[in-house]
Amino acid sequence: MVNKIILFIFMLLLMAGCTTNPPIKEAKGLQENIAVTDDGEVTFKIFNTANVPAERVDAVKKELTQAYNEIRQTIKTDYTPSKRINIHLLEGSEVSWGFKADIKLYGVRNGKDPLVHELTHTLLGYGVNNDSTRGYLTQEGLAVYMENRFGKQKSPVHKVMKLFLNLGKAIPLNKLIDLDNDDRLFSPAIIGPDGFAIQVMSYYHAASFVTYLIDTYGLDNFEKIYNKPMLSEKFAEVYGKNVDELEGEWLSYIDKNYNEPEMEEKMKIENFYSLLSSIDSIDEQIFQR
Repeated sequence: MVNKIILFIFMLLLMAGCTTNPPIKEAKGLQENIAVTDDGEVTFKIFNTANVPAERVDAVKKELTQAYNEIRQTIKTDYTPSKRINIHLLEGSEVSWGFKADIKLYGVRNGKDPLVHELTHTLLGYGVNNDSTRGYLTQEGLAVYMENRFGKQKSPVHKVMKLFLNLGKAIPLNKLIDLDNDDRLFSPAIIGPDGFAIQVMSYYHAASFVTYLIDTYGLDNFEKIYNKPMLSEKFAEVYGKNVDELEGEWLSYIDKNYNEPEMEEKMKIENFYSLLSSIDSIDEQIFQR
């Protein structure tokens, strides 16, 4: 009798154990939304909140591992990225973000997400602890540069900069690196038409200037100033020139070598005509030297 009871209990336990199968399948499903870098250093976990098709998720996984290799091989910094990074695929057209261990991507469904841009921030560091304590210029400039090289969202940064010059709307470089005032340029508190225009213009200035520095003086030199404090002093130390001298040669290079974007290019630039119509609403003091 005792043996029968023991056997009965054993059978119940065995049957109960079978109920663990569905969670195992769920775990396997979750595993499918994980991508690990070739060197095994970083694991990306993808949260498909936007419910984009499975093939698009697979494309994102491939883009992540490829972009990781490209970013890490292009530039070296003293920043150690998080071992686990969450990738949130979100619906809508809001601004994407790259944090220490989280990346929020909008526009994934139609392939308009700036994955490389945001991954650059997350892998290389931003400020002291993903903050603005070391400004925005090198960080945002490099992110656009990397997106132009390896990403999907191409921006003719030098041609747009030429347009700003022709309009007499160039923001002085010393204002773009001024830690007391750069927040109002790169991250305005109120995003109205003028705030939107100021922010977009600041990003274009940073991208054009950083691209010029890298193409002219090399990535090795740029590595020495990326995300560093006291940027004006770093310019003198690394390039042997002050802010005004570097700005002068950069703007002269743009003026001599580039034209404004052609109509076809303007049509492809996100919110280009909104930007153009809003520039005149910006306080003229921003452009004064």
